[in-house]
This record gives sequence, structure tokens and C-alpha cells, in this order.
Amino acid sequence: MNPFTNRASESIGSLGEIELIDRIKSWLGSVTLNAPRGVGDDCAVIPLPKDKDSLLITTDPIVYGRHFDDTLSPESSASKLVRRNLSDIAAMGGSPASALFSLSAPAKLSLVWLERFYRQIATEAERFRIEISGGDVCSTDSHLGIYATLFGYAGSRTLQRKSCQSGDRIYVTGSLGGSRLKKHYDFEPKLREGQWLASKREVTSCMDISDGLGKDLPLLLPEGVAASLDGPSIPISKDAITIADISIYSSLYHAINDGEDFELLFTVSEDWDHQSFLNQWQSELDTPVTKIGYIRTQDKDSDSALVIENASDDVAIRGYEHYRQT
Repeated sequence: MNPFTNRASESIGSLGEIELIDRIKSWLGSVTLNAPRGVGDDCAVIPLPKDKDSLLITTDPIVYGRHFDDTLSPESSASKLVRRNLSDIAAMGGSPASALFSLSAPAKLSLVWLERFYRQIATEAERFRIEISGGDVCSTDSHLGIYATLFGYAGSRTLQRKSCQSGDRIYVTGSLGGSRLKKHYDFEPKLREGQWLASKREVTSCMDISDGLGKDLPLLLPEGVAASLDGPSIPISKDAITIADISIYSSLYHAINDGEDFELLFTVSEDWDHQSFLNQWQSELDTPVTKIGYIRTQDKDSDSALVIENASDDVAIRGYEHYRQT
């Protein structure tokens, strides 16, 4: 759905800032509280529960023309914004708590589109138990972006990147690639899985896959180690196979490079009984999980932090990177 309108009476420009904020607050309903915990003051005051030691904070936007376009409904766009932020909380084994949503938009933004968007934000917030604590609005000439800042609570242990070591095994949840067909907005944040992983001492590191396995996995690695992946073991989604049929690349290429999978990528200590780990996962969680490789000491003569072994073709490793021109 196109988010803009040429009818001034149906646009946010017909309201003004104060009325627009009041409308947004009404659309959000019960998931936003009164000040100082919610909308209405210069800052929101969020109490830290006595049984929580740490606060998790993440921020991620969706920008028109980059993260969503006219092919997505306002509801799908809102779900994507909330869930991509939830995926970051999941990657560290946390639970969501409260959020801020800020809108940058031109005056021609459709009120119908925006109401549907914020009502879906409320639906997502209700489902995932998120309080909406506030946000802001800002007029632009043409740019449309909605920016979320999500707060969560860490459990007794926080999962982190760059804490794996040589010998650790590499795992991934779900399947990879082809996300632009649907998964980039229609996916389940792995909150339960992340919390489960954080409770296991054998799990040495974790992150979510947002820019593609090829780009994200090296970000998991501390200095001096590299990753070797077994090509046939990488779980390829049906959508990656579909896209490969009409592109010049293989389905494995898409699984490694497409991005916006929002699966969890994690490592387990070499010294652990991996079959026992998998058995426990399968008995307690429904999400598929696959061992796809291992961490090794990096070769002094090699600059590559990631190698794909046993692949039927030579797969270029890229992933999505903002601002890269080539």
C-alpha cells in the first residue's frame, strides 16, 4: 500500500504535531501508559525490576524504499519494525520490556496508512508484552522512516559475540535465504530460543542473522580464529531455491548472502556432548537447528575469516552491507 496521499484532508499535514501525537497515542491504546512511564513527559521513567541486573537496548529503523515499499501493507511494515528489534533482544537471551517509536515523515503521509501502522504496532506490543513509552514526530520533505528503540531485560547470563574459541561448533536455527519473498517481514523472533541458549553454559556466543550469514558470521569471531562451514549442511529455505531458479546465483549463494533471515547463529563448546545438546533442544523447542561448521585457528597466510567447504560451486561470500558501492 502506498503510504502517501494527494488529498490534504487525508494526510498528517491536516492535523499538526500535537493532534498527530494524540492520534498516535489513541491508536496505540492500552500498550502505552501515562507519564512518567509512558507518553507525556520529556523522558519516560522505566523502573528496573529488582530481579534484573542489566538493561538491554537496541535500535533499528524501517525506511521507505529500503526496508519496505508499496508491496507491503502498513501492518506488515509495522510487524517488521517490531520484530527486527525483538530479534536483537533474542540474540542476547533477553526479554523485551518497553519501546520508543519515532516518526519522520512528509506532510502527505496518509492518515489511513499511519493509523493501520500504529494499530499493528499495538497488536505486536500486546503479543510480545512491550510497553510503548513514547517517541517523537518530525516533518521531512520526502523521507519516510519509523525508528524504534527497544529496551529489554537480560537474564542471569547475557549471550555475546566474539566469545567463541577454536574448536567450537557452529549452529544456526531455521533455514536461510530468499527472505525478500516474505520472511523479511513475516518471521518469529527467536526469543524463547535465545533465552534457552543463554541458560546453557556450553553456548559460547550468539548473534542474529540480519545481513546474511556471509557477512554476519565473521562478526561473531574473535581475533585469531576463522570459521569453516560445510556447504551441504547449510539449511537452505524453499524461498532461496525459488529465487535461485530465476536468478544467476545458486540457492546456496542466496542462503549465505541474502540477509534478513533473523535466525540465531551460535556456537557450542567443543568439549560438550553435541548429540546430548541437540537431543535436549529437540525435546524442549520446536524450531529446527543445524550444525553447519566449526571454529578453527586462522591460518597465518590467509586473510579469509570464513571458508565454505564441500560446496558444489565456488560461492562468493558477501552478505548485505550498508554504503558498499561494489
